[in-house]
Amino acid sequence: MGSTATLRDHLVDELNDLHSAEEQLIEALPKMAKKASDKQLKTAIQNHLAQTRTHVQRVSTALKALGEKPAGKTCQAMKGLLKEGEELMSGNDPGALLDAMMITAAQKVEHYEIATYGTVCTYANVLGERKVSAALAPTLKEEKAADKKLTSIAEGSVNARASKEWHERANDSMIEKGAHWVGLTAGRMASKLLPRGLASDKATANTRASSAGRSRPRTRAGRKK
Repeated sequence: MGSTATLRDHLVDELNDLHSAEEQLIEALPKMAKKASDKQLKTAIQNHLAQTRTHVQRVSTALKALGEKPAGKTCQAMKGLLKEGEELMSGNDPGALLDAMMITAAQKVEHYEIATYGTVCTYANVLGERKVSAALAPTLKEEKAADKKLTSIAEGSVNARASKEWHERANDSMIEKGAHWVGLTAGRMASKLLPRGLASDKATANTRASSAGRSRPRTRAGRKK
């Protein structure tokens, strides 16, 4: 990336980043909505997808107000955040835990966008580019609202269900480990007791044989005539 000469150039660069970021989100959000188990979360993602399509148009409007067009650059920050989200989705089955992790990933995205939209709106105002800030202010408001909605869903249901899942799995694991320990302990005790039992049976058998030999009457050998 080359050097940036002015604040206006930096503003244009950030707008191009946002344009790429929103386009990447348009591709990623349907996958997230499909994986979501919580109905509120699924609806929130689908609603934000519709907003994101509008966000791309607003960024294009802001660039046009500056006499610029989307440069086609890739927003590496968004690319990295979405890759992390994809890894979470591919490594876990649908359920409360995955919902919680997707909210984490989605809020990372929202915070990135809130920071960037807030910055470009500030730059636009400082530079006197009121059309730019006017075009993007609604998007900043919607990004903040989306973040609050995700927090509400997480605290309202998803986090509690994910915690319940963990406790259930932990209890099942403890029961399984307990049964395994009982089995091992019983096996060890049996291996220790078995030789003693065999020795005792053998001793009893020898005693019986000896007693039988002592109690049997002796016979004298016959003399030759």
